[in-house]
Amino acid sequence: MIAALLRSELRKTRSTKLWWGLLVPVALLTLLVNLFGGVFTLALGAGPDAEDRLPLLLASLAYSLALAATFSGVYGAISAAGEFRHRTITTTYLTAPGRGPVLVAKLLVAAGVGAVYALVTAVVGAFGGLVGQESTQFPETGALLGVVAIGAGVCALWGALGAALGTALGNQVTVLVLLLVYVLLGEPLLSLLLTANDSPAVAGISAYLPVNAGEVALYDVPARVLVGPADGAELLGLAAGVSGPPSWWGGLLVLAGWAAVTGALAGVVGGRRDIT
Repeated sequence: MIAALLRSELRKTRSTKLWWGLLVPVALLTLLVNLFGGVFTLALGAGPDAEDRLPLLLASLAYSLALAATFSGVYGAISAAGEFRHRTITTTYLTAPGRGPVLVAKLLVAAGVGAVYALVTAVVGAFGGLVGQESTQFPETGALLGVVAIGAGVCALWGALGAALGTALGNQVTVLVLLLVYVLLGEPLLSLLLTANDSPAVAGISAYLPVNAGEVALYDVPARVLVGPADGAELLGLAAGVSGPPSWWGGLLVLAGWAAVTGALAGVVGGRRDIT
């Protein structure tokens, strides 16, 4: 049952230009960001020995993956809400055994597209880093693969979260505006207010907001590689703009929790929506 719905959702994805239309700016931005990340590695980490140069490519790649996560959320939101706009959701629901399995299939496919965005970001970012710096300054394989794996998880979760929002709201314009306003303006302002609070408990809430949780997961490995495990948490908090951040796996769990809650909301709202 789920396999058939997954195939159906994959056909819908391949039949539209949305997924690769959003992938193009992701790749271009990644190339620029990581090319300069490599250049900055040479400029800021210049020294007589290779070990004296900072592996800033890890940080620039993590930043690129954060951008890719935003595009993943946008894809999920537009693709899910688009079915309501074009009325194709009616046929989808009528030919499926239930609305719940349809939602699960949509979330899984959107998560898969997000993971693809992350992998493309990793390949293009690595290429940009190689062009912008000496091969001897390339980050260690373990750290690089760690950032890529975490980035794939973050982008996949944002894809699913976006699809859940699109299903819950059912309007492409509304979900796109709300998502972008929250990601680009709402959460940064909320984080600023929380971190400015004198109470450590209140300030610590900032690390558990959805955007910040993903960035905490992405920046954890680069921060610890750049300054060492002892000072990594402090640099991580500065990079993500939060107070008292958890480790990368904690950030992933928090983001997964947000995706699960949003998915449950989409299941309740979508299950009751009139599609006639």
